[in-house]
Amino acid sequence: MFDVRFSSAALALLISATVGLYACAPAANDAPAAASEPAAPLYISRKPVSTDCGVAMTSAPPPGFANVPDEEIVEMPEMLAKWQAVGAGRPVAETDVERVSPGFLLVEPGYRKPAYLINNDKEVVAEFENDYYGFTQLQSDGSRLSSSNLYTDTFQDGGGNRGCLEEYAADGSLNWRLRLETDDYIHHHDAVKLPNGNVLAIVWENISVAQAIALGRNPEHVAENGNFWFDGIIEVNPLTAEIVWEWSMRNHVVQDFDAGKPNYGVVADNTSKLDLNTMRLNRDGTVSDDWTHVNALDYNAELDQIIFSSNYLSEIYVIDHNTTSFEAQGDAGDFIYRWGNPENYDRGTAEDRQLFNQHDVQWIRTGLPGAGNVMIFNNGDGKVRPHSSVVEFATPLNEDGSYLLDGDNPYGPADLAWEYAPTDEDIFFSWFISGAQRLANGNTLVNHGAKARVREVTPEGEIVWEYEYDDGAEGPHMFFRANRYPADHPAVIAIINQ
Repeated sequence: MFDVRFSSAALALLISATVGLYACAPAANDAPAAASEPAAPLYISRKPVSTDCGVAMTSAPPPGFANVPDEEIVEMPEMLAKWQAVGAGRPVAETDVERVSPGFLLVEPGYRKPAYLINNDKEVVAEFENDYYGFTQLQSDGSRLSSSNLYTDTFQDGGGNRGCLEEYAADGSLNWRLRLETDDYIHHHDAVKLPNGNVLAIVWENISVAQAIALGRNPEHVAENGNFWFDGIIEVNPLTAEIVWEWSMRNHVVQDFDAGKPNYGVVADNTSKLDLNTMRLNRDGTVSDDWTHVNALDYNAELDQIIFSSNYLSEIYVIDHNTTSFEAQGDAGDFIYRWGNPENYDRGTAEDRQLFNQHDVQWIRTGLPGAGNVMIFNNGDGKVRPHSSVVEFATPLNEDGSYLLDGDNPYGPADLAWEYAPTDEDIFFSWFISGAQRLANGNTLVNHGAKARVREVTPEGEIVWEYEYDDGAEGPHMFFRANRYPADHPAVIAIINQ
């Protein structure tokens, strides 16, 4: 643990908290700024950050799934059992040694410790254990970033609730820990470390139903519990335990329901904003306080842009990170691109929809086949699409970092660059979580999260490697993500040598 000291900006925050929304102080600089270029104010969010995540507690898994050891497993509903049965009879594929990508699979089963590194012979070569149950990403400096589960009363029904961010050093010691959770906000699902050492994280922001209605939400389409959650993105400095940049969906909505309320406008003319009355019903017909359920984000350092994914609205969005937090509250923080479900902004119909409750949106990394394209695990909804796929597409990116929008048409492209969508004996359906990863040999690693099963497929869709986790517990296991790392990855070497 480390000693968190107040900066001048943090003190300014405490002084001004009762009269304003934000606190700021001049950026530290030994040399005076030129008169024509005044120093930009340093932004510090009012969201509190703690360095104590408390006792390890986690909410229950979906009904029927393997729980924390010695905890009760409840009966799986008939609908989920039907979805789990899709493709369940197919045996694990044999390994094609000549065509499989080398490296080690990071296996981190939900509600289980420890995590494992698995070689291509499906042997455990190393293991490690974090203090909390969570999702780990190995970093190029040998450290590992963990987004950890933290039980919370306010957000207990959200799914994917995390609340705690940690970084472990190469030797397994704790570098830092941040609690991003109060009654008003919580980190959930995903996080990514930036080149400057800060971390981007998805958060839910809780407001009252009355506040949502005041913004133009239809009163008939709100949760009975009186809460309404906006998704947001924060950038947190782990060394100062301060949120230094943030973006909120709350500032980027439009609505055509009530002309007497803010944000009123023509939805189709405001493609850079989200229709506040776009909605998705729960399976029982009720409305959730979790409005958009963002479940993944990624960062493109070359473009300084963030991409993120709304599971409930079946759409992905791109925003510009090269804005101040103050600018991000206005039009500069609006979407600069969106894709997957143009019906959300009245520029398409259900037939134009491309995404169905997707996960793990990402830009394919430089140096890999398809670099710069976007790849997504397209889960399917159990109705229109009762099976899963992986889709890859090229965005209509302009040279200046903007995206082409042609007249009154929706954002393109209409056609995919690549898709893995088996519908015969290799069909699979992962109705939640899951992901995909482009590998150096051109193959794609596909994580069937709902069955804790991972397959590597060629560009032609042939399975050349497959692995399934099973420790003998009652109920199926799950993988939120499952990625393969090369043998010379610094964090892999550190874990193996521990």
